[in-house]
Amino acid sequence: MGRLSLSRKITIGARSSTLAKLQAYTVGKKLKDTNPDLTIVYKFKEASGDKDLTSPLWQIAGKGIFTKDLQDDLLKNEVDAIVHSWKDLDLEKRQGTSVISVLPREDQRDVLLFKKSAWQNPDQNLTFCTSSPRREFNLQKFFSEYLPDPLAKSNLSFSPIRGNVQTRIKKFLESDAHGLIIAKAALDRLLNSDFLSEDISEFAEIRNFLRHSLNQCLLMILPLSLNPNAPAQGALCVEVREDEKETQDLFSKLTDPKAKQSSETEREILSRFGGGCHQKIGVSVIIRPYGQVRFLQGETDEKENLSKKGIEPKPDLHFSIDEVWPSQAKMAQRQRERIAYKIPPNSDLFIARGYAFPQDLIIDPKTQIVWTSGLTTWRELAKRGVWVHGSVDGLGELEDLKIETLFHRKPNFVKLSHQDSDLSKTTYQLIPTYHLSAPEIPANFDPEKIKAAFWRSGSEFNIITSKYPILKKVIHFVGPGSTFSKVKSELGEEAANRIHVCLSFEGWIENHITK
Repeated sequence: MGRLSLSRKITIGARSSTLAKLQAYTVGKKLKDTNPDLTIVYKFKEASGDKDLTSPLWQIAGKGIFTKDLQDDLLKNEVDAIVHSWKDLDLEKRQGTSVISVLPREDQRDVLLFKKSAWQNPDQNLTFCTSSPRREFNLQKFFSEYLPDPLAKSNLSFSPIRGNVQTRIKKFLESDAHGLIIAKAALDRLLNSDFLSEDISEFAEIRNFLRHSLNQCLLMILPLSLNPNAPAQGALCVEVREDEKETQDLFSKLTDPKAKQSSETEREILSRFGGGCHQKIGVSVIIRPYGQVRFLQGETDEKENLSKKGIEPKPDLHFSIDEVWPSQAKMAQRQRERIAYKIPPNSDLFIARGYAFPQDLIIDPKTQIVWTSGLTTWRELAKRGVWVHGSVDGLGELEDLKIETLFHRKPNFVKLSHQDSDLSKTTYQLIPTYHLSAPEIPANFDPEKIKAAFWRSGSEFNIITSKYPILKKVIHFVGPGSTFSKVKSELGEEAANRIHVCLSFEGWIENHITK
């Protein structure tokens, strides 16, 4: 039967940092929940990468600095399994072991901690702490456009920082730097550690430290479309010996299919460019019912600039500009008119369009959360000096924001949009701030010639198809989220194969319109 079956005991190894311990305990608890008779022992060990906090991470990448010592213990039968942050594993397979994806994936995004003191007293020179070439390359341009004015006009620089989560935060707060970029998954895990019984005092101390530290900062959740994650960031895996089939089966039962698929796809994509922590490349794969959302951003070793986003699989459909709505594949114009509004006290704000945020509206980013539907809206607000905490990144307001843990409260969002927004598909209480006219239709528009349409909103779909019912029978392209839900519910299941999701109007033109 084998050693495991007879003893019902398994030894799990991990690094000795607080986060690594927490991850091991989390996997062990889930294993124990599904195997109550199993005895679990933990062995924690400081990796060589934890000891060397001076060498830039990219210079020692590919040497297994966070994994090799533990892997050696595994091959010497000193542990039965190792719990890893999957992003720490080299892309090359190690001889004699197998890697198994475990548990659902945590949030893939990075988060910016920005000192409130720096917000209150803007500086002409801003320094951000990170040791990641990926973050530094992608965020240089992002911060220059998406930090609120006047911060975006500052001279931006980056400073290396090493250590575990709490060490980096402590170094940052004690330094002259203005911001720190860190994986949101790490913060979420540490802040959620109260469900564990092991070493509770250690985790409670870290939680208290993190809460106190976060209270000194403004938070900005960085969008994956412009700052994609390191491959498999937020995912956990377990490494076991190849010949221990029973152990493999034990952990395989903890696999979450979405976490496995997205992480493996990200690792495969980065491997095409060589892989390693020195890479200035981020890649994100998000699994949704309508397909795989993919973001690739950065620079190759050959200085090739990468900037790709889309949904896979992509339909092989192409139309001329005479066969589509909006006419000639140009945004149909709509007139806007301000109306009186009243926002309930203590509200957080979900902004559908930049125009929906009135010029006279004043908010406090230290007490109110501002979220946007997309990056165009974010950029518009930033130019007006508004601190934006994050965005659904064009994926629709039905997205799970995953921010309650980080902000230590449940957001109280109201949605600022136009008066005729589709209430049936709105997640938040609607506060209309303007009236939007019907789309302008060219005099020579012939609906009989139309084969495909792109709908920017549910209201546009209602207005145009009410006037031209024949357009309900064409191929439909929609953005993710509420527009997709609206069109799908209006047309019914029989039209499901005629509805395709695109991330943006520009992406639709690029991929499906021939000129």
